[in-house]
Amino acid sequence: MNNWVSFRAALSWCLAASWLALAVPAHAERRVALVVGNDDCRNVPKLQKAVNDARTMGDTLKRLGFSVMVAENQTRQAFSESLLAFDKSVQRGDTAFFFYAGHGFEIAGQNSLLPTDVPAATEGQEELVRDASVLADRIIERLQNRGARTAILVFDACRNNPFERAGTRAVAGGGGLAPMTQLPEGVFSVFSAGPRQTALDRRARRSPI
Repeated sequence: MNNWVSFRAALSWCLAASWLALAVPAHAERRVALVVGNDDCRNVPKLQKAVNDARTMGDTLKRLGFSVMVAENQTRQAFSESLLAFDKSVQRGDTAFFFYAGHGFEIAGQNSLLPTDVPAATEGQEELVRDASVLADRIIERLQNRGARTAILVFDACRNNPFERAGTRAVAGGGGLAPMTQLPEGVFSVFSAGPRQTALDRRARRSPI
């Protein structure tokens, strides 16, 4: 059996498996989702498919019975406001689904999701990038604080270094997202490529399962 499949196929498998698992409890439970797609970046290369991927995911989740919020081309402030609205929608015992399509970047083992207004940082400005971004670990923490029974996070990130520019030394960071190996109970994550591998926006994506 081929060890590599398309990201969409892997994601479809994950959603189907999640749906089967969620269908087991006899009691009714709420399913809420936030999907984010960031194409229109100002200071790093623009993307072409992130918003469409987010819309497709939103439609898929709605068919699976989720109450879905779709957020597109989020600045840092808009991203924070969307996450706050998502927080308020999650109640204890809910299943929460978070999907992000856009630039992702790893600094010192922490995964950052880049808003559209992330600054064009250079070498030595890693903290500037981190402070201007949304940390994946923080999203998990927030969902746990809200009492979500199950949290599923999908990172469809174009994970090459978006800060690389000719004639400059780029911000130091991994060419891909760091593995999230110590997730709390009830938290699951899916990536569009293997740990610290890149997934290019304009090429067919593939993901290990």
